[in-house]
Amino acid sequence: MRYKNRQYAGRALARELTGIVQAPSLVAGISRGGLLVARPIAQALGAPLTVIHVRKLVSPWAPEVAFGAVDEDGGRVVDRAAVLGLELSEHDIERTIARARWELTERPRAYIAPPLTTYLPGSWLVLVDDGMTTGLTMMAAINHARRRAADKIVVAVPCASRDAADAVGALVERFVCPIVERNFTSVETFYKDFAAVGDDEASRELTRHHSYLIETTASMRRLQPMPPGLGAASPRPWTTPGASNVRPHRGA
Repeated sequence: MRYKNRQYAGRALARELTGIVQAPSLVAGISRGGLLVARPIAQALGAPLTVIHVRKLVSPWAPEVAFGAVDEDGGRVVDRAAVLGLELSEHDIERTIARARWELTERPRAYIAPPLTTYLPGSWLVLVDDGMTTGLTMMAAINHARRRAADKIVVAVPCASRDAADAVGALVERFVCPIVERNFTSVETFYKDFAAVGDDEASRELTRHHSYLIETTASMRRLQPMPPGLGAASPRPWTTPGASNVRPHRGA
């Protein structure tokens, strides 16, 4: 099975998530490619869409091999077995983390999105990426969300290796992934179109979804006027600044 592109993968996941995710909910895409998968899910759920910034940690001499990930807070996940295999020193690790953190200080400026704490705790959080090979990026995103009081997390990805699925599935309340394979080579092999995604394209997904929610809410209020004396229920406000594998919670 191959997805036409990230948007089609998101629609497939949205169908899988129906009946699993309860309102209120929040969808967070991992930048950059995860946002293209996340928007169809947020649209199907009628949920707000936000972003989590995570950077993979890779060796300078083996950039195709990730040995960890760091989030925008500086929280890190490091695979010590990968570090040993790559023969990395602690200096190598810290230098790579410092470079990744510097890159993460610049990236959020390009995105206008509600912070997780606008909706947490109290909402189901759906964490979305375009796939998982090692799962390290998603683990860093989960840790980031837990520090912001996320207590009900669903991880939704279109494809994953068996090792990544098992590791990530053990950390969250629900794990949804239509394609899990033991002999997993790379995420892009499960897409016909897996073009690189820039910050501009990813940030537009947030803008489009915010506009969609405003238009949908306005249409619903026009079609379903409230009886006199009753006000329409609204989500907590946020003001814009300037076939599945479903796993129960098994404990972090």
